[in-house]
Amino acid sequence: RSIKTQRERPSETVWLARVGMNIMNLSGGSAEGLSSKMGYNVNFEFNKPMGEWGAYWGMNFGLGSRGYKVDDVKAIAHNFQYSPFTFGWKIRVTDNIRIDPHIGVYASIDYAGKIKEEGESISWGDMADYDGVDYRRYDVGMNSGVGVWYDRFNLDLCYQCGFVDVYSDYDGIKTSNF
Repeated sequence: RSIKTQRERPSETVWLARVGMNIMNLSGGSAEGLSSKMGYNVNFEFNKPMGEWGAYWGMNFGLGSRGYKVDDVKAIAHNFQYSPFTFGWKIRVTDNIRIDPHIGVYASIDYAGKIKEEGESISWGDMADYDGVDYRRYDVGMNSGVGVWYDRFNLDLCYQCGFVDVYSDYDGIKTSNF
């Protein structure tokens, strides 16, 4: 009696940790006059190859920020982000260099945030009492971008476009991060 064994291949899944700057702003008709503000984005993710030609799918979980500034007002919110599906294609240029266009969806929920104006600071959640508007702590949207890989290092530029209005009383103001 013979027992056949199959050689196990090592996993082709690529695990990543990304740390980056975030240029935060809000977009839409009612967001005129708002300026960008610097923030952050930290993600833990994986890419799983689909076939032999460079296509992959992945997921990520991370921490990020969104916000804006206008005149003397500066606003920032800190959030948990989850991207259940990202599709990309690592296009080989040389043995060590690949171009990586990618697109995906995300969901986020703010766990903290504040608005500073002339030395006074209030939380985004208290803005309803302060300014008479309701703030939405959650967002759903799309990520799209392109990266350049050199060996195992990546420089990635990504645009995050929210689909949910940040304030219920101001129609059309959405998250817009780069």
